[in-house]
Amino acid sequence: MKLEGTFETIPLRDLIDMVTYSSVTGVLNIYVGQTVGHLYFRDGNLYHCDFCSTVGVDALAGMLEITQASFGFVADATTEQESLWGDMSYHVQMAERLAYRWQGVRAAIPSFDLVPTLVVTLDAAIRRVGPTHQQVLDRIDGSHSLRSIATDLGWAEIDLAEAISQMVQDRLIEFRRGLPQPPAQNVAAPRGGLFDRLRSRSGDNTRQSSVDQPGPSSEELVLNMLRS
Repeated sequence: MKLEGTFETIPLRDLIDMVTYSSVTGVLNIYVGQTVGHLYFRDGNLYHCDFCSTVGVDALAGMLEITQASFGFVADATTEQESLWGDMSYHVQMAERLAYRWQGVRAAIPSFDLVPTLVVTLDAAIRRVGPTHQQVLDRIDGSHSLRSIATDLGWAEIDLAEAISQMVQDRLIEFRRGLPQPPAQNVAAPRGGLFDRLRSRSGDNTRQSSVDQPGPSSEELVLNMLRS
């Protein structure tokens, strides 16, 4: 089976149907610039996908997002890896839904290496999000990337992306590119409860003045912030 061309002539979804219908074994290579994605079929059944750093449904969803790419099918090529099991149509439908969700946030979240920072006070942001998203705010400290926040929370990347996209739309946060983490001997950015982080921010703002002259305690400053 010889099959090659571009997504402009044959979209990926149609390619998957063609390979499945033909019941062939091989790999469908997807070329996007210097990046190559792979879809492995065994007797027409899709059993492994990889694209960039993802595999399985996530990789398939990433390729389904693409509208401009070239492709080529290599017959009889196989891999020992396996990331998809069971009903193939179910996996494809899941990937299509995931791709649709990513399309809704990709413009706001182009990379998970970005570092979110608050552009409003923490207490103001807390009042404008729901309880579920407050735990996301608690981890936005200006030094941790979206990827590390998703890992810390145990969230799927798409779930965090949708939450962060809404915060960007509400003008609660902005991004900067990820920077190396500070050495272990340095004082790490606080990542505890919201009260602890407020205390830390108050201490940062008044550290210099407190060296020169006595002032109100950090607890009083936090209470003043919460009351304002």
